[in-house]
Amino acid sequence: MGPEVRQEALERHGLTESQDGFVLSRRGFQKAARRARALRDEGDEEAARMLALDPDDPVRWEYARCLQIEAFHDEWYESEF
Repeated sequence: MGPEVRQEALERHGLTESQDGFVLSRRGFQKAARRARALRDEGDEEAARMLALDPDDPVRWEYARCLQIEAFHDEWYESEF
C-alpha cells in the first residue's frame, strides 16, 4: 500500500496519525458505532457493553478507535496479499 493509498484508507476509516498513534475523528466514531451495532447483533457482548456507555465516555471512544484501527489493518493486509 503506497503512501497516497494508505492516507485514503486512513481517511476512509476516520483515522489520522499523530506522534502518539492513531486519532479517531467524529466520522470514524460514527462508522465504529455502526460496526459495533452489527457486532452486537451477532451476539458480541463487548460491543453491547460499549454501546451502552454514554457516547462521550472515553472508554467508548477508545473501543471505537480500536475497531477502526482493526478495520484499517484488515484493509491494509488484504491489499498486500
